[in-house]
Amino acid sequence: MPESVKKAVARTRMGFTGEPKEAAFAGVPRDESLGLDTCSSEQRTLRALLALGLFNRLGLGEARPPAQWGLHTLVAYDITVSPRYDRLVLITDVPHNVAPYLLPSRDGGSSLPGLRLEEFRGRRTYVARHLPTGAELVVTGNPSGTWGASRRPSPRWDFYSTDEPLTRSEQAQLDEVPGMGTDAERLLAGLATRIATQDPGGRWAIGNWFSDPLQRSGWLSDGSEERYGKQLWGSADRWTFRWNGFPYADDVATSLTAPRIGIPGATMHDAGDGVEVRLGAARLSLHGRRVPLQRTPGQSS
Repeated sequence: MPESVKKAVARTRMGFTGEPKEAAFAGVPRDESLGLDTCSSEQRTLRALLALGLFNRLGLGEARPPAQWGLHTLVAYDITVSPRYDRLVLITDVPHNVAPYLLPSRDGGSSLPGLRLEEFRGRRTYVARHLPTGAELVVTGNPSGTWGASRRPSPRWDFYSTDEPLTRSEQAQLDEVPGMGTDAERLLAGLATRIATQDPGGRWAIGNWFSDPLQRSGWLSDGSEERYGKQLWGSADRWTFRWNGFPYADDVATSLTAPRIGIPGATMHDAGDGVEVRLGAARLSLHGRRVPLQRTPGQSS
């Protein structure tokens, strides 16, 4: 791909993802797509597992097993996701707070089962490897979303390294995850890569799942429900995602299906009490707040 074309695609990608230009440029694949879904099968599996961790939380109906991983707290952080073909990069101004939620350590706590610290770079970059898939995940505090500094000792001595095999507890946690079809895996992976996306034209926004960058009225909780409750569960090709609070279900579906930013082939369908996203044989039902109807002046309620 000519560099001029790659730069143009990167600029479009930046408008949706909020990535810095260096990170967006690094993530543009050869197929001239924005690259949010162009990745290895190992990366796709890792991202789907990450989605299950992010979007399951105690407090909304029956708690599903990934709620115990404790990753749901991460959606309260300001994280810019920068997907690359062979790695997933999380850019944040607090990498030393984010990394401990993901990396298993000897003191227990929250973690993505099977993730291991491979190396620490400079002062703000954790490079991790997921043992079950072999996929790479990076947490960096570098504003550029890139790193080239030398390897240094980790600020935390107790993170499991890549030399330490999967524990029995981790294997048991992974065994609790239902099998999923390839298309369903692509949909769940797409949820993980779009947590901070928004439409450059101001029509929709995900807002890291805790605020509305467009400052629209009508979505705020009235206090009668658990605002941050989330449950993403299913099996094979049928998955359901329920949540309280922000973002709107319509916005989530649009981020997965809209031109340029959407997953190729994914379509959005109104399901009355929710929105359904379809991709091949897979169906992802989204149940959250709907975008309020916009009334014209003089229209009655």
